[in-house]
This record gives sequence, C-alpha cells and structure tokens, in this order.
Amino acid sequence: MVSGRAPEIWIGEDGEALAREGVKRLVDSARRAIAARGRFVVALAGGNTPRRLYQLLSHIDSIDWTRVHVCFSDERMVALDSPDSNYRMARETLLSLVPVPPSQVHPVPTDLSVDEAALRYDQVLRQVLPQTEPRLDLALLGMGSDGHTASIFPGSRLLAGVDDDFLLDDPETGPLRSDVPTPSLDSFGSERLCAPVYDAPKPPLQRVTMTPYVLNLARQVIVLVAGDDKVAAVSAALESDARVAEIPIRAIAPVTGELVWLLDRKAGRALGSPMR
Repeated sequence: MVSGRAPEIWIGEDGEALAREGVKRLVDSARRAIAARGRFVVALAGGNTPRRLYQLLSHIDSIDWTRVHVCFSDERMVALDSPDSNYRMARETLLSLVPVPPSQVHPVPTDLSVDEAALRYDQVLRQVLPQTEPRLDLALLGMGSDGHTASIFPGSRLLAGVDDDFLLDDPETGPLRSDVPTPSLDSFGSERLCAPVYDAPKPPLQRVTMTPYVLNLARQVIVLVAGDDKVAAVSAALESDARVAEIPIRAIAPVTGELVWLLDRKAGRALGSPMR
C-alpha cells in the first residue's frame, strides 16, 4: 500500500465464509459507532461479491437500524430500478428487509446528469457525515480483476497525486504530479468527496464514485474479494510495488483507520492458507 497501516488479511475457505466474516465485522463496527457517536455511517459496495453478505445481514437484529445511515461507494448512471444499479441490489438483498428509515438511505441521484449527480452526492455526504469529525464509520469495497475499486479504474485522474510516479498527460493540463498531502480533516471543506466518471472501461461508461480522499478518511475499510479471476490483482495489490495508476485499490490506505482484506481461498491462494 502507498501509505497508512499494514492491512489485516483474512482468508476464508469460500464465499460463504467470507460473507459470514464480513457480517461479523460490520455488526461489530456498527455497535461501536452507535455506542460512541450515536450513529453508524456506512458506504456499501456494489458488484456480486457483497450480495451474500447483505443477504445474511438482513437477518441480523442486533443492530439498531434506526441509527444507521447508508451511502454507496459508487453507482452506475442507470435508473435506480435497473438490474445494473448498485442501489437496487442492496435494496433487494438488505435495505427493504431491515428497519432502516428510508430517509437514512442515500442513493446516488442517477436521474441527474453525471456531473450534477456527483456534485449533489458530494453535498449529501457533507450533510450525512458528523460535523465534528466527518468520517465514514465503514467503507465496504470490492476489487475488480483489473485492480479497480468503487469506480476508480486504472489510469483514473482521481489517482493523480496519490503516489510520486503517477504521470498522466492531458492535452489541456499537461502531466499531473504528486502534490496531494496525506488525507486530513483539515482540508475536508476543499476536497472532493465524490467525482463523475465518464469513461469506465465497461458499460455503463458513466458513473459516480467516492474519491480516494473520503475513503481514506474512513475509520474502517473492508475490501471483499472472491474468485480465481482476482488472484493476480490480489498479489499485485498486496505483494508488489505496482503503481497505483495500474492497481487503483493500492490508493486505499487509511492513515488513521483500519484496513481489512477479506478473501476467499481462491482469491487468496497466492498469499497462504485459509484462516477459517
């Protein structure tokens, strides 16, 4: 990782074990946040890997769901009832099955243009996060076989400034170089929390994503990874000096928070034996 603490790496036997471990950790995070600050602000991930986690979580009654605020680490610019919508997947597997107040579920407004949606969601986050210390309690992320996370893809301009070797030639601005300080609450008012994505490498091309800045302020980040197709990316992310521009998940390294990778045996087979 570029900076921050060394991550905790947990390897389970299969996707079911991964989901159960994720539920246990999410419940613990929620209880601690509610006890300490009276609310739990979580950013959910899309994709296939967290689906089983959400299904299991929907049966948990030890969380005070009335104190939970649900955001999304990224969203595709499709209708909220589209099969491609991260919000729809979370609603069907979790949010419609637990007593979280609808006013505390915050989907990306995909009925707007991508620029307007990113700006509006940035404003939503600023309202939802506690004013005294505006940090996500938990960011739940996945990783693609290309090393992307949320909708931060290889070569994204959102990665400029995260490490010293990232250069991106742009006809308008020229090369971007590293001049972004370690994420700090001191710059919260001026940093972008969400950004538009215009050219995702697979459809839909337009997305809205949380930025590395706000993700790295989270008190805890859990990365869920499953499947044979993730082996190379897991190795590049955790065991190499791969450039952040090539493996974007390496940009997620909270300095004052916890970073946990939960892997199934297939995804983590290059790292060692299962822990569960």
